[in-house]
Amino acid sequence: MKKTEEKINKVYEFTVEFIRENGFPPSVREICSKLNIKSTATAYSYIERLKSKGLLDKSPMKKRAITLSHQSPQFKSVPLVGTIRAGEPIFAVENLDGYYPLPEEFDTGGDEFALKVQGESMVNAGIYEGDIIIVNKQSYANNGEIVVALVDDSATVKRFYRRNGKVILHPENDNMQDMVFDNVLILGVVKGLMRKF
Repeated sequence: MKKTEEKINKVYEFTVEFIRENGFPPSVREICSKLNIKSTATAYSYIERLKSKGLLDKSPMKKRAITLSHQSPQFKSVPLVGTIRAGEPIFAVENLDGYYPLPEEFDTGGDEFALKVQGESMVNAGIYEGDIIIVNKQSYANNGEIVVALVDDSATVKRFYRRNGKVILHPENDNMQDMVFDNVLILGVVKGLMRKF
């Protein structure tokens, strides 16, 4: 059941993103192709489930007839930039992995991007492996904010502190040590996260 719900959510996310990027909905065959769904009947059943939830509408008279329902939340697409390790830094900055549909209530009004978290260094802050963090792109941070920072050409997510002329990137995990630097490049401040169950 969980895998079916995940697939249904992916159909919805793909449909939202496709409409935003192209101005028209995907065909059922495009949904099948993109999401590796073997049968159009299965894709139709997922669309029917989304209709019953009030998220999509579909006209039986048109070929590309999938539309977002008036009840569907409005989304903004933000770039999904690579995968970021919340333990050891990994190269992730110039790695565009597509776009992520962001509900408007998460829109900070700035220039946001999304990153997928790997690792366990931020678990005490409620950031877990597999979470998508929403980051407001900016080059500065206040003490105590959770940041995405560039360290030796690698991106990492940590809590930011500046003390005694040093930058401390603090992991929110009792089993890990602070990272101390003379300076780091701040790529952005984490403003929220999206989690799939």
